[in-house]
Amino acid sequence: MTDMLFDSQRFLQSLADDHELAMELLVAFVEDSSERSLSLKQALESGDSCTAMKLAHSLKGMCGVVRASALVDLSFLMEDAAKKGDLDKVREQYGIFAGVLEKALGEMRQFMNAE
Repeated sequence: MTDMLFDSQRFLQSLADDHELAMELLVAFVEDSSERSLSLKQALESGDSCTAMKLAHSLKGMCGVVRASALVDLSFLMEDAAKKGDLDKVREQYGIFAGVLEKALGEMRQFMNAE
């Protein structure tokens, strides 16, 4: 994993350097990813592998949009484990994901504040 979890240059390139669109997407991601992450945690606490799989899949797509590849990889692992019904593995990966998400969100907020 690289030092930076959010590759702002790659993200901007994917949007043809449209800074306004970048800000809109990041604002939505910062809000929605935290909510979905909490929902995933709740699904894991209640043992709901189907909901956990759907939320991990949703997070994977959201993280892909903002080009946060470490989060995409972790979301994929959670989705795959949930699909197999291995909630212990999902919980293990979620612990890592939640920490990485917080760091990435910090980088995104820093980028947004600099724009």
